[in-house]
Amino acid sequence: MSFSIEQRIGQLIIAGFRGKTIKNNSDISNYIKKYNLGGIILYDEDVAIGGNGTRNIDSPPQVKRLINQLQDIANKSLLISIDQEGGETHRLKSIYGFDETPSWNHIGLLNNKLMTKEFSKKMAKTLFDLGINLNFAPVLDLDHGKGTVISDTKRAFSSEPRIVNEHSKIFIEEHRSIGVITCGKHFPGLGSASGDTHEGFTDISKNWTVKDLIPFDNMIKDGYLDMVMVSHAFDKKLDSVYPSSLSKIIIDDMLRNDLGFQGPVICDDPSMRAISDHYNLSDTFELMLNSGIDLFCLGNNLIYDPDYIPKSIEAIKTLINKKKITEERIAISIDRINKIKKKFDINEY
Repeated sequence: MSFSIEQRIGQLIIAGFRGKTIKNNSDISNYIKKYNLGGIILYDEDVAIGGNGTRNIDSPPQVKRLINQLQDIANKSLLISIDQEGGETHRLKSIYGFDETPSWNHIGLLNNKLMTKEFSKKMAKTLFDLGINLNFAPVLDLDHGKGTVISDTKRAFSSEPRIVNEHSKIFIEEHRSIGVITCGKHFPGLGSASGDTHEGFTDISKNWTVKDLIPFDNMIKDGYLDMVMVSHAFDKKLDSVYPSSLSKIIIDDMLRNDLGFQGPVICDDPSMRAISDHYNLSDTFELMLNSGIDLFCLGNNLIYDPDYIPKSIEAIKTLINKKKITEERIAISIDRINKIKKKFDINEY
């Protein structure tokens, strides 16, 4: 089967959308069909509207129906993703009828492998039963203490790389055993950040150290990372010009060549103000693709734009036509995505 350039670009996109059910003429239904999207991300809250249950989630049966509708449109080929870390960063909350989930930090304070196993197994089963096949977790960022965003939001497991690694492996094993992909984040380590990349430029140059890199290095060496999410933070020690998600030095040189990671690399949403305040859409995609990003999480939730998906695909298509991005570069990303889909028994496009 032959695919258009738009449909090949579409494989690189994980799209967010508004709605708890799918109609034949809805935007997301049309985008899946027209652009052959690689995946979907689900949220419970629509930031622009505000309030619980304003986006995609209001009950377990509803979420399962929604996912089945999406996969039927896409011939079972979508990466259905979610941020389900636990604690404050989880979309499947008890108010919608799901089990209460402690934070990753709380599990870290317990520092009990059996408890981590039960936490991870329960979470993975919940995701699998709904049809969610990609969890943007675990957080591998180190705990840098009070005053840092990851720690203050209870998302850091420990300040010690060894402990983070031991328990993250358990988390990943439980997800893998049931068929759910995990994604280690936020490379090269966001634990020292006092600013929030959702809200603006975040400089970790003073506080980031090689210690922050150790959890990623060890997990890659031991074959535990199927996917890696790169942060938008800036560190002049690593790249004096670009933040991590736009940096060839950090992604291609450090993550791929130095640490040896060969799976798909995804970036935090490019609409986060750490990026969108400083780079237009075209420049963002050019820099990210040429730096080694394979998947774009276009959540379209921080600043809602009904045309965000077609605009993004057209921007990448224009970059290809202008020879700023090669079709071979797109093909390399598709190959990485297909390999992970095959590994987890998800239909390739």
